[in-house]
Amino acid sequence: MSSVSCGSDLLTGTEKQKMDKYERFEKWLLDNHSEFSALELRAYDDNVNNTNQIERNSIDVITEEKKEMNSSAPDNSNANNNDFFENERESEMRGVHSKIDIPPNTICVSIPKKCLITVEMGQATDIGQIILKSDLDLDAPKHIFLMIFLLYDRKVNGDKSFFKPYYDILPKTLSNIPIFWSQEELKYLDGSYLLAQIADRNEAITEDYYSICEVAPELASIATLEEFKWARMCVCSRNFGLQIDGHRTSALVPHADMLNHHRPRETKWTYDDDLGAFTITTLQRISRGSQVFDSYGQKCNHRFLLNYGFAVEDNRELDGFCPNEVPIELGVLPNDPIHEAKYEFWTRGENEGSSAQLNNSISAAVAAAAVGAARSQQQLNPAMTIHSMMQAAASAVDVASNTTVGKRHLHGRGTRFQSMGSEQSLDAVRRIRVCVSNNENTRVLFSMLRVLACNEEELCTVSSSASLPFGDSSCPVYLNRALRGFTSSHSASNSASMQQMAFFRTARDIRHPIGLRNEKAAMEHLLKVINSHLDLYPCSLAKDITDLMDEDKYPRFSNRRHAKIQVRGEKEVLHHFVLWAQTAIDLINIIEKEVTIIKESSNNNSRQEVDTQQRFEYITQAMERDEGMGSDGLHHTIIRYCCDVLGALRQEALKVARRGIA
Repeated sequence: MSSVSCGSDLLTGTEKQKMDKYERFEKWLLDNHSEFSALELRAYDDNVNNTNQIERNSIDVITEEKKEMNSSAPDNSNANNNDFFENERESEMRGVHSKIDIPPNTICVSIPKKCLITVEMGQATDIGQIILKSDLDLDAPKHIFLMIFLLYDRKVNGDKSFFKPYYDILPKTLSNIPIFWSQEELKYLDGSYLLAQIADRNEAITEDYYSICEVAPELASIATLEEFKWARMCVCSRNFGLQIDGHRTSALVPHADMLNHHRPRETKWTYDDDLGAFTITTLQRISRGSQVFDSYGQKCNHRFLLNYGFAVEDNRELDGFCPNEVPIELGVLPNDPIHEAKYEFWTRGENEGSSAQLNNSISAAVAAAAVGAARSQQQLNPAMTIHSMMQAAASAVDVASNTTVGKRHLHGRGTRFQSMGSEQSLDAVRRIRVCVSNNENTRVLFSMLRVLACNEEELCTVSSSASLPFGDSSCPVYLNRALRGFTSSHSASNSASMQQMAFFRTARDIRHPIGLRNEKAAMEHLLKVINSHLDLYPCSLAKDITDLMDEDKYPRFSNRRHAKIQVRGEKEVLHHFVLWAQTAIDLINIIEKEVTIIKESSNNNSRQEVDTQQRFEYITQAMERDEGMGSDGLHHTIIRYCCDVLGALRQEALKVARRGIA
């Protein structure tokens, strides 16, 4: 049977040859009891702007192609020295389309287990066994074993391999994936943090290759470094995380891995133990001829581009949320007047940058477990209960402090820019990935900014205020006191011992403003950091937007265009925080003016007023009225911060000023 349709009048001789390759692949699957009769594979011409070939709505989403938009081999000396890569130039753009109307809740793809390549199959090879026994510290262990099987089976079994029809349709090159980009193409990412990630990815793959070659020299006879990189990115862009017979694994799933990305998702996939097969089920009606999509999840464009080789033009969810992120780097300036004290607090509770791991490991669950254990043993003495909890917490600290993190995950490639236009380097740099949202990372960012903006008095206040790594409002009084270092016996030795284990705030925990002065200084610091970040790019956001309108200079589906989309997304996030910081500063200036007028009115025994349109309340009420009125208005996260956070600061500042008068 032929289940491939691309329009016979559009096919060249090369394309017909390719269809034969697809047909052999489909026949192999069908012979092994796969089922996808409602679907067909389509290969697209390189010039996909030809709307006569594919309907327009499909073209709009093919930009989200995950893996196969290439036409030339990577520029490397090894590619021409072996037959691993074919030399013919062929379009690798393809997708899966429905041949009929498919109702929702229909299994449209079923691939039996025997056609899957799993982690365990790679582990069972000779090289896989050596890797398992060597206990190597590899960048992506599960990927490695899939890669090993892919490379080993292709090379050793060749045409006799059971998976030969599948290997034949894998992309011969992956020139759309950034680790294979030319230096000229990488220049389109100038200023982007993605350049460091690309370099890190290349370095990690190279380290893995040579590490494996040291313990299993036969790998070098099976694959060159370039082939190893090709296998890594094939696996990275195609593997599925599955649970098969109750066991978590990863697998390459022929046919299923050809579905391109689209959100919101239209299908769902799983491994069905009863059927003994990987299945894809429709979530909605899919009309005849439409492309059938998978969703690769809600991701930042940098992950799509780094791992799959595309960037989504409008990467937004149905509710308008955009998951695009950018890392912001913060650290203590060496010339800070209170550098030593601030550095101590900045690094408090951190083990080589893994504060989140440490803080999260000492949670309410520890206390609950200890209390439960004590009660089960009928040890109701509060001091005994707390002592048990403290021992558990101390054990968690020991575990965290003895954990070694691989250097590539820990350090990255150094700071991307000098702080605030200064030539000074930052101490103890922390990177916080933020998007246009008031999520946990944004709250951590603001917390750390408040710490960096502290003067001596403010730092003393926040750093000496004991707090718990979990909410304590519902704790019994004795538990609350004991967690802060006090015991029922009040003995000096017990008190000293418990005080050493008391939990104090870290730089991540200042979730509420310290004061008006500090909040303004924090926003000014943020503004300087963001502007320094924006200075790294060779052109403005406005220029990026204009460039993307020019499809001749930035052709659809080209690496150049995807780079431009990535960089534009980064700048959009940065500009959001510029607007946030500047708006906050402007409003704090108004609050300060209102406070000054109250104080001056008291001194002069006269009543002065701020111009109505310059009053905080007037401005914030206008913000709230305009909220959601259009894309040109302030984002709701900025409005809520101004109305709620700055509003509370204003109330406190005015109250203090009036109290001074009284």
